Amino acid sequence: MLNFKIIAKVLGTLLALEVLLLLICLATGLFYGERDYLTFGLPAAGTAVLGLILKYVGRNAENRMSRRDGYFIVSVSWLLFSLIGTFPFMLSGCETRLAAAFFESMSGFTTTGASIFDDIDHLPHSILFWRSLSHWFGGMGIVFFTIAVLPQMGVGDLKLFSAEATGLKTGKVHPRISTTARWIWGLYLFLTITCICSLFLGGMGLFDAINNGLSTVSTGGFSTHQDSLAYYNSPLLEYIEIIFMTLAGINFTLLYLLIVKRRWRTFWRDAEVRFFAGMIAVCTIFCAGALIFHQDYDVEHGLRAAAFQVCSLCTTTGFTTEDFMLWPRSTWLIILFITLMGGCAGSTSGGMKCVRVLTAYKLLANEFRHILHPRAVIPVRLNQQTLGSSVTQTIFAYFVAMFILLFIGMIAMMCMGIPMLDAISLGIASFSNAGPSIGWHVGPLDSWSCLSDGALWVNSFLMLAGRLEIFSLLLPFVPAFWREQ
Repeated sequence: MLNFKIIAKVLGTLLALEVLLLLICLATGLFYGERDYLTFGLPAAGTAVLGLILKYVGRNAENRMSRRDGYFIVSVSWLLFSLIGTFPFMLSGCETRLAAAFFESMSGFTTTGASIFDDIDHLPHSILFWRSLSHWFGGMGIVFFTIAVLPQMGVGDLKLFSAEATGLKTGKVHPRISTTARWIWGLYLFLTITCICSLFLGGMGLFDAINNGLSTVSTGGFSTHQDSLAYYNSPLLEYIEIIFMTLAGINFTLLYLLIVKRRWRTFWRDAEVRFFAGMIAVCTIFCAGALIFHQDYDVEHGLRAAAFQVCSLCTTTGFTTEDFMLWPRSTWLIILFITLMGGCAGSTSGGMKCVRVLTAYKLLANEFRHILHPRAVIPVRLNQQTLGSSVTQTIFAYFVAMFILLFIGMIAMMCMGIPMLDAISLGIASFSNAGPSIGWHVGPLDSWSCLSDGALWVNSFLMLAGRLEIFSLLLPFVPAFWREQ
């Protein structure tokens, strides 16, 4: 049975952080002379009241938390944060459709970066900052952030972390999960500040640098201009973005060992990092070759355009500088594949994660060896560690659940009149939390405002399923979840 008191206590604590985010955006609006107090003041007040009620309900909670409680808290907290995040968009008058406002909020917190706005350049500063701040807060995880800054929450840190960071283990830098969270968030903050300073020194305005820095390190993709990074037309800014997008797509535990501990060998010996770097290099060379030889790009422009889009999509950041619908169609399959694959486990990027793709490849190669040598015992190894049957079963279950969800979502969108190419690409872009998609109706530089409310709800669900890696979101729908034992 769920421990509803401890659930209420933790949710009340989480909502206090969303109140803080809303107040920061209110202050931003006031700084720029935007006097619409209700846009953020009303949601902040309502969220504060709800948080206090939940804290009161959980005031005498037992100091215990089951795995079931942890999964329930994670699912509800992401839904609550996204639902509350819709109010600023609607109260400001920037968006009137609930489905569209919820989609924008979900896209922010899940770091998808797909937008329903057709004129981003004229949005209020407070709304622009709310979009970027939701990216940054959701990038490393709502619950993970709470564990880092509020370790005195006191219960279930590991269970909450395990529920939000599902999938393969990503390693720890300290035996205590709260200490690990603080170190990782410290590194996250350091990279963000460094990225903001680099963009500012590269010629970007301070407000734009802050927003794009928050979106880059969180691998989100919301920008302050409708044309995304193409607005600046600056090769220097594009190279800066390539560097920080790539760093954000790497396991933050390994980045900690590289930057803080100076353990270069440990970093480079990691099989997933090598695979990630190799895929970026190969896909960049392929796309650059297509642009140089088939579309007469000069060498530097071709390599830069290809590297930017490959890094942006492979890390699921979603910034764009080119309309890749105009690229040779041979590159479209590469784009779809790297978007679905995503970055490394333990990073802020979405997608399947490179470690799953690499493990699936090793399992496939191992199966061929078993066919040739049926009596041989040939273990599957990753980073000199033998993978047990539980790991392979988890990966198999993930792939099956992912393809079922994507298939259902794509069929649903096609039933709503969306062409097949668009439906496939939209489903992959949403589930991978990438943003830009290949399509004739919604292309890489287009907003998603043309989609019906039903299609927006479907894609909002796919975003959250992809961000929570399916199981955390779907567990409460399993009947056994609600049984006593």
